[in-house]
Amino acid sequence: MTKKKAKKKKTPEALSPKIASAVQTIVQEIKDGETKGEPLKISLQKIESEIGPSAEKGMAVVTALGSIPTERTARLLQGLSRSVSEKSVLKAIKRSLYRIEQRGIPVEASEKETLEPSILRPAVEEQSRGFISAVDSEGSQIVFLTVSRRPKGLYLLQGIVSDTKGLIEFNRVETTKRGFKDFYQSIKTPEQLPIVEVDVGYCRFRLEEAAELTGQRGGSPPSAYLSSKRDIEKIERVETPPVFLLLDEKEVQRDTSLLGGTADLFQNEPFSSWFLPAEEVQTYAKLIQEAEESRLVLNPAQKEQRLQETYRKALIELFTEEKRLLYRRRLEEMAYVLLKEGYKDRAKAALAASIDLRSAPKALDLQPNPFLLNLVIRSIYALVARDMEKKKADPSLVVKP
Repeated sequence: MTKKKAKKKKTPEALSPKIASAVQTIVQEIKDGETKGEPLKISLQKIESEIGPSAEKGMAVVTALGSIPTERTARLLQGLSRSVSEKSVLKAIKRSLYRIEQRGIPVEASEKETLEPSILRPAVEEQSRGFISAVDSEGSQIVFLTVSRRPKGLYLLQGIVSDTKGLIEFNRVETTKRGFKDFYQSIKTPEQLPIVEVDVGYCRFRLEEAAELTGQRGGSPPSAYLSSKRDIEKIERVETPPVFLLLDEKEVQRDTSLLGGTADLFQNEPFSSWFLPAEEVQTYAKLIQEAEESRLVLNPAQKEQRLQETYRKALIELFTEEKRLLYRRRLEEMAYVLLKEGYKDRAKAALAASIDLRSAPKALDLQPNPFLLNLVIRSIYALVARDMEKKKADPSLVVKP
């Protein structure tokens, strides 16, 4: 009798460095959360936020959590099983719960059974999910979320919110789970406009806040938004900026080196495309040009002093308390997006710049916010360079002595 050849077990593929680093970070945060007595809901939000739509990352995270044999971890995995729909992730949760139970930690049978729903049960509504993009130079951001559609399928709600104009655009389309997954992959551009998952309640807050601003400006929100309000209002509203659930604010404040490094943020997207509007810096660009072209004999120190005076003048006049609040919030949003994209150091720097903007406006003259200072300088010189190019192209614009 011939023996059947044993099937070779597939060797699991190695995780990418980015995913491996993210898994290591979230596992450490869960361990720290247990030590500090962090509420279970917040820890669960961290896990859900970290996993996002990636089944690969989801499996890696829940598998790693299986190595933490505590009742709290078991409860986190059980809670996670109710918010994910990927079969591969659900199976990984089941395996991790089994590993924890084998270590002598009790796992409630009723919770384990929810991982294997009976075919006799009615179809469970799809869990709502939310996403936000990076903020662009003008303070606009894409917000979209999915809500369940009966008898099956999803509504994809997409909005463009602006912190100065309100709800600029809003669309509501019918789709399927597969259709949404394809859509998400098609719009996810990691460099120029990263899009990351966020608590769906925060998406509700951002959309409603923008709609309110539209009304305050004398406008009316898009009709598609008005017809979607009932679905949106079913979601529990969350107003806390999500970055504060993932980064320790006090720790960021203590690290004084972070604020000094905020100028480096402009070396990478999306900050590399951030500039102030030309009409706002035109006056200061003219002063810089006059200083550069002045016939007065100035030594380097005098010239630098004149330039610094112009930069500070621009900072004081342009960044009112209202505008500082806008940039403070933009930086909070960007810190979260950068963190979700795996750039923790950049995220901390952005958050440090945001926290610094809480100080009174008077402090600008003595200790200017490094981020805003560099934003002013790069915006001024971008306009100066543009004007110089115009003069080269049209010699008649050159003022002759």
